[in-house]
Amino acid sequence: MKRSAVLVALMLWFVADSTPALAQIKAFLHVAVTGSTFRGGSLEDASPIYRFGGGGGLRYVYPSGMEFETGVDYVVKGGELRGTLEDIPIVGISEITYVSLPMLVGYRLQTSGRVQPRVVFGPSMSFKTDARITYRAVGGDIEQSNTDDGIQKRDLGWVFGVDANTRLGSETLTTGLRITLGNSNARTADPEVLHTTFGFYTGIVF
Repeated sequence: MKRSAVLVALMLWFVADSTPALAQIKAFLHVAVTGSTFRGGSLEDASPIYRFGGGGGLRYVYPSGMEFETGVDYVVKGGELRGTLEDIPIVGISEITYVSLPMLVGYRLQTSGRVQPRVVFGPSMSFKTDARITYRAVGGDIEQSNTDDGIQKRDLGWVFGVDANTRLGSETLTTGLRITLGNSNARTADPEVLHTTFGFYTGIVF
């Protein structure tokens, strides 16, 4: 966590050191299809779950190609787990709903065409709003859903992504791939369990 705090501080220094007068501020909205699973602990056999998400925010765009992006995202993390209960094979689906606040530094490749590739990196702090786990017997239709009280209230992750911005008149269509690697224990108990979330995003910058 100390290393994470240092990297966050360096990113904030970069933003503070940049000249706001040179930045063009643009708003964006995007939707996403995301997949999420667990890693670590005893969950090597976890499978991803797929959900919809989305959000919006602001981009500070500099002539040099550097960018800073922040906003609010709705995302569902979790995974599908398999086990046994009283010798009966069961499937458990963990769904954890978060509101995420990413702080991303990006670099936009300078090209003469309409399409401009972009790379982004930075931390994202997620705040839990709901957590549920649903059980069903393998091959069965009956489900039982319970609140999962063993989830941490916050989840820190690191975001890596590649985008393509396509100019359409005065607006810009943006599409991209993002992966978020959890850096903190998702659960309140050991062994440590981390999130891995990947997604395809599309939206508009205006």
